[in-house]
Amino acid sequence: MTEYTDKVEAVRLQREAEEYASGINYIVASGGVIETAYNNGDIHYQYTRGPKEGKTKWHRAHKSKESLIDKFQRILVDRRTTWTDDEYK
Repeated sequence: MTEYTDKVEAVRLQREAEEYASGINYIVASGGVIETAYNNGDIHYQYTRGPKEGKTKWHRAHKSKESLIDKFQRILVDRRTTWTDDEYK
């Protein structure tokens, strides 16, 4: 049964990294624009005032799955925890 342990662990790590990547990194509201940055590098701009009021714009980072997994692993090491044990989840 242990012959698939590495494959199962890789899939688990990939799924956790995808869940992390969809999370919000920060939100900033300034000058009539709400900027929401996600952990995968995407940024969503929502205009609340001025000529673009009510419009939205996306900046997509298009990062590879490998780079997201690497970033996620670095964060886990920095926190010294696993994603499932994270109290902020």
